[in-house]
Amino acid sequence: MLGHARAQSASPSVPPAPKQSTIQTPAQPASVVQTPEGPPQAVRRTVTVAFDYDFSTYPPCSAKTNKKCIQQFNVYEVSAPKPIFLFTIPVPANAKGMVSGISGSSPNKRVFFAGPHRFGVSAKMASPDGESNPYQCMVFAQVLPDDAAAPAQKPGSSSPQK
Repeated sequence: MLGHARAQSASPSVPPAPKQSTIQTPAQPASVVQTPEGPPQAVRRTVTVAFDYDFSTYPPCSAKTNKKCIQQFNVYEVSAPKPIFLFTIPVPANAKGMVSGISGSSPNKRVFFAGPHRFGVSAKMASPDGESNPYQCMVFAQVLPDDAAAPAQKPGSSSPQK
C-alpha cells in the first residue's frame, strides 16, 4: 500500500513535518474477503514508512549541535484525534539539506483492526524544543484481513469513509 502525504509550515519552536510518507504492509494470499456485516478482524502487521526531510533549517543533533536540531522521527497511527505512538526512526548519518527516502519499520508486528487507517510521521527536536504535527505528514492505508488479497491503491489524501 502506498500513499502520499502533505506538509505544512510549523511554528518557529516546532520543526517542519516531513514532506511525504509511504506505508507498506505485506500482501496476503487471496481467499475470503471480510464482509462489512462481520466484526472487524484484528491482525498483526509490520508498518514500514518512507519520507523526505529537509535538514536545511534544523540539522540533525550531534555532539556539536544539541539545540534546535532533529533528534529522531516518530511514527504514529493518526486515525483518531489523539495520535498513537508506534516507533521511532533515527536520523540518517551525515544528513544535510534535503534527504529523500528516509525509511524505517516497526521492530515488532503491531495489532490493527482490518480496515482504513492513517499513519503519520513527525520530526522530534532535542528537549526542550517541540515536535512537528504527525497529521501534517500522513498517509492513508488499508489494513487487510489475513485472508484478503492486497488491492492496488493509488496514492491519495482523501479521508476514509466513516
